[in-house]
Amino acid sequence: MGLGRRSLLGGLAGLSLSSTVRAADAPFWPGGARAAVSLSYDDGLESHIAQAGPALSARGFRGTFFLTLENMQDHVADWRAMATSGHELCNHTIHHFCGLPKTAPKSYFTREVLEAQSRFETLFGAQPKLFAYPCGATDLGEGTPNEQLRRYHTYLQTEGFVGARTSDGPPMSPAYARRHRFALNASAPTYERNTTDEAFEYLDMAQNLGRWAILVFHGLGPQRRESGDTTNAVHDAILDRIEGGPFWCAPIGEVLRHIDAPAKAQARRLTQPGTSIATRAA
Repeated sequence: MGLGRRSLLGGLAGLSLSSTVRAADAPFWPGGARAAVSLSYDDGLESHIAQAGPALSARGFRGTFFLTLENMQDHVADWRAMATSGHELCNHTIHHFCGLPKTAPKSYFTREVLEAQSRFETLFGAQPKLFAYPCGATDLGEGTPNEQLRRYHTYLQTEGFVGARTSDGPPMSPAYARRHRFALNASAPTYERNTTDEAFEYLDMAQNLGRWAILVFHGLGPQRRESGDTTNAVHDAILDRIEGGPFWCAPIGEVLRHIDAPAKAQARRLTQPGTSIATRAA
């Protein structure tokens, strides 16, 4: 399924891995890691159960799987086992429409997003309320691109979602991700070419800048059968690069909680009885 994404180089325009870019002075990430990485898998495919799950478990990693209901509903028991293993199972709509309606956008959102969310909660219980835009499409309803995107964000936020992932853009600083949590940047580095090149470039940038990289994968298998697929060999090489690097690898929801923690702690301190105005301003 097409992503409607720009090339990685386009998404990284204006950024450089040269020595002129200074890495973060003090790691923000757990365990002294220089960067964070989240591994996400779209569409709820059988190969995610058969290939991605074992590959992640072999390295002690947990991923975020954005499920399309029509793809995963015949494998509920297997997906429950994935959830039990600590992976996040999140919302990628019922039918994965790439073309969004210009009229009746709320009806579409209710039918495709909210009904899918209700079904997933019934099947899998408590999971982070995260969303991934099918094909990276955010042009919901009429208006300018910004108005369409804002509409989608408002619907998600109003319904209690905590974040939404796109399929484009460079690694994010914690502050950027907190401000743009309904348009989280990501890269599908093997979608157009089944190589490690773009993935390694993306990871290097995250490491150099102390940022959060979200990677997106689709079909996995011994061979690349169609556009968007990743061979097991390339997928394993990317996981090995993460395992051997200074990365904190965690699911998207967990990284968001870590990013939100300082602000929540500050809010709790400011609401404690006896906290003076001077202390609050310090």
